[in-house]
Amino acid sequence: MRKATSVIMGVAGASAIGASWAAGLTPKHDTVSGVTLSAPPAAGRSTDASTGRRPARGPASSPQAHERPGAKASSAVPRSRTVDGGVAHTQYGDVQVSITVVGSRITDVTPLHLTDSSRHSVRISAQAAPVLRSEALHRQSAQIDMVSGATYTSDAYRQSLQSAIDAAHLP
Repeated sequence: MRKATSVIMGVAGASAIGASWAAGLTPKHDTVSGVTLSAPPAAGRSTDASTGRRPARGPASSPQAHERPGAKASSAVPRSRTVDGGVAHTQYGDVQVSITVVGSRITDVTPLHLTDSSRHSVRISAQAAPVLRSEALHRQSAQIDMVSGATYTSDAYRQSLQSAIDAAHLP
């Protein structure tokens, strides 16, 4: 189990949050200390990026459950959530991606791990990842074109992306 680190909000806190996102940590809000940083959720688990918590399920989570009868429905802005895909194994190393979803739209794809069995495979993955990300965002699906010269990385990226899309329950 990892030990959580507390940060007092302010300029230093905002910097710590930015650094934690870059390091793959999920911020969780805490009423006493401001923010608690912790390890990202397990693969296939969905979290709300603004709170770091899993979204509530059932009637209590719907906006209508909290409104007065006859009141106008609020135009709630969909929250961002992050879902990790499963790990796809290749002969050159593992590939895993995470997607950020707002409503039913994929807004970002982040590689959590790319092939790394040699410097050559690291270089291939580094060149292929931005192309694959762009394709996934454009098509909003895992039905993306392979990158020439990065067949294993492309296939594993698509597998992990599809498992994240499935875990996020996207169409």
